[in-house]
Formats: sequence, C-alpha cells, structure tokens
Amino acid sequence: TTSIGDTVYVADAGANAVLAINRKGVVSTVAVLPPAVAKVTGKVARANGLPACTVGSRYRFEAVPTDVEVGPGGDLYVTSLPGGPEDGSVGRLGSVLRVDRLSGDTTRVVRGLLSATGLAVAGNGDLYVAELFGGRIVRVLAGASKPTTLRRVTMPGDLEIAGGRLWATTEVLVGTEPGQRPGGKVRSFPLP
Repeated sequence: TTSIGDTVYVADAGANAVLAINRKGVVSTVAVLPPAVAKVTGKVARANGLPACTVGSRYRFEAVPTDVEVGPGGDLYVTSLPGGPEDGSVGRLGSVLRVDRLSGDTTRVVRGLLSATGLAVAGNGDLYVAELFGGRIVRVLAGASKPTTLRRVTMPGDLEIAGGRLWATTEVLVGTEPGQRPGGKVRSFPLP
C-alpha cells in the first residue's frame, strides 16, 4: 500500500487490480492489470505437462499485483507476478507497470523479472525491485526499462527507501515449514 494525501492505494492480488480508498472509506478501482502473455514453446509445453497442440499458442495469465508505490510525478508503480509458474518455466513474466492514478492508463515499463514482489521508487525515479525466486534486487534507472542486478540476496520480499538507504526483507520463506524456525532478515544497503 501507499498513499497520496487522503487516498490510500492498495495492490489487490485477489482482484488483480489497484484500488483506491478515500478518507470516507469508499473503495474504487484505479486499474485492472493487463495479462502477462507467454508463448507456448515445445520446452514450455514439456515443462508444464501441456499437450503438443498448445505449442505456438499464447497463454494470457492474470497478472497479480504485489506492491504499489508513488513515483516522483505522482504516477503509481506496481510490481506484478504473472499469475502462473514462478520458476521461469514459462519465461520471466514478472514486470513493473506505471499506472496513471487519475485515468487508470497502465503501461508496462519493465519486463523480464522473475517473481517481482517488492518495489521502492527513489526520488529521482530509479526503481528497485525484489525478485523473490530470482534471488536478487535489481535497479532500473529512471526512464529506462532494463533491470540490472544491484545485489544478489536470498529470497528478497519487500523493499523501502529510508535515510539514504535501501531496506530489504530477505530469506522471507526460510523456516516456513512446520517445526522450522523462521529465518527472515532485514538488511540495508547504501543507495548507489
């Protein structure tokens, strides 16, 4: 979640949408995320147990928002899972979308992410994204679309910027089995 003035914005994974909640508690839909599209290749079909007749077709996954943040110009930025396999077997379909909070217009600004779960937006517009199963935190320079690895970490979950540093939860799924001890950590790194 994030807020601007009296309005709170929520990345609703169940509705595959970004919602706005005003100070009176009225909920409205800002945008429904566009699908993540995967081309079914022979390799994808084999990895996912699909019949041969699916090869060459395109499958539209329902994109799942995982985080929402405000950018320097007031637009919303949203990380998205593809709504399908997160192991890369259908491709790296995670992304970051820019949403005009007034019109709902949505533009995919970063593609090719693996399980994009957390997002932080710097004051200059640089984007930082946690790739849970990709094992890294990436940086996307303001106005660019290509992610570059900032840090290799185990299972990053969420990101925030505070005090000139990037704060990250890591190892977020360590110790989630019954009888295991939780192993999540909070780490910080200087901003580049």
